[in-house]
Amino acid sequence: MYQVQTEPSGAVQPLNAAECGRILVVDDDRAFGGFMLAALESRGHDVDWAACINDGLASLYAKRYDLAIIDLRLPDGSGLEFLRDATDQGLLENSSAIILTGHEFEHPSDIRVFRKPLDLDPFLDRMAHIVAATKKRKNSTSRRATPPPAIHRGVAFDQHRPSRRQTRIELVLYTSASSEKSQRALRTIYRVLDNYDARQINLTICDLADEPTQAEEDSVVFTPTLVKRGPGPRTWIVGNLDQDDLLIDLLDVSGVDRKRDGRN
Repeated sequence: MYQVQTEPSGAVQPLNAAECGRILVVDDDRAFGGFMLAALESRGHDVDWAACINDGLASLYAKRYDLAIIDLRLPDGSGLEFLRDATDQGLLENSSAIILTGHEFEHPSDIRVFRKPLDLDPFLDRMAHIVAATKKRKNSTSRRATPPPAIHRGVAFDQHRPSRRQTRIELVLYTSASSEKSQRALRTIYRVLDNYDARQINLTICDLADEPTQAEEDSVVFTPTLVKRGPGPRTWIVGNLDQDDLLIDLLDVSGVDRKRDGRN
């Protein structure tokens, strides 16, 4: 069947209005920024992204946010420096902030730190609770009703179908073995792949509970995440593997042949 090596998201439901807010993501990793924006926007948040401390401060000067999600390591300094500068300038007044990192470091007890890789839905739930608590503290006398953005599907893929005779798709599934969502993702993938030509599929399963550093090669921050490394541009399906259609679309657009009469 499939070449499986053991190494080391269902559709997200929008939140109610009280749990939707304005969020700033400060991170120089474009892949992570894209994941985070899509995930947070799918929950109804209004999200901006900045790639460095200076851009983040400029965003805070332009508008106020309910929550800032800040990477620890930025190209022009650290996330702690960003928090200090923004606080000193009064840019985070009535706002909340967290540090997001995959590295161990000493930090003040009043700073909330979340570790990568993350289980997507629990993380989004926690961000919603922080936003709701922040908005409650503001005791606003008026609240603008902003309709939630459209839900983004967590997949983008090559629009040009390769030649079927040259197809050899390489897939990597990043999981956390103890996660029920990861187990459901595995079942979905095996169920779908069983309908395709196994000779054209190379599947690797990376359990980040055993080897967390494996996530760095594909910039993975959430589990489960399925990465298509080739053919064509690298593609991510993040946390949305309960449904077959995303994986089927990815395989079909990549030119993988389906089985004929139940045979390869």
